[in-house]
Amino acid sequence: MSKLIKLFLFAVFPLFLILGGLYGLAKVGVIPVRKLAAKNRLARQVVRLIGLDSSKLPAVQVTPARALVTDPLDSQRKVLLAQKTAFDKERSDWENVQKVQAKTAAAKAAEQRAAVDPKSIARMATVYEQMPADTANKIFSKLPDPEVIALLRKMDEKKVGQILAIVPPDRAARMTLSLSKPIASTPPPAETE
Repeated sequence: MSKLIKLFLFAVFPLFLILGGLYGLAKVGVIPVRKLAAKNRLARQVVRLIGLDSSKLPAVQVTPARALVTDPLDSQRKVLLAQKTAFDKERSDWENVQKVQAKTAAAKAAEQRAAVDPKSIARMATVYEQMPADTANKIFSKLPDPEVIALLRKMDEKKVGQILAIVPPDRAARMTLSLSKPIASTPPPAETE
């Protein structure tokens, strides 16, 4: 075969096929020729030369037929989404109310714990003084720090020292700091000049 025929078959003919396919896609609007021409001046001139600047060309890309069909469940989805949104709002409101109620209940419980009868604390302090230090420590480990500190304030110093020696160091340090401070229920003494 001659070189000219080979060149035509392997280079020019496939090039024409590709260009023809691109031209056809541009004609039906799959390739957005108008957008390309609007951005580039050289592209605008080429589009005008090959006849793709006609007003008869589609302005937008052809959409698939599947996108034009409406979903029969779309209205139900919208209703369900609205119901879900309303439910989520109601749930968050309910959770906020529960948090406020829990805080109120915790505050009331703290007030009740703080309002312990001084006579009962003194009586319990004498009971704990009679116990061995390790037994009292086991009980104190189950009680909150403010109650333990109130009991320790009423107990003998020697017994307090035995109990603090058994208590874990971090809790013993907290208790020691609290015991070294004045009792919160009595006002601090007034300074005289």
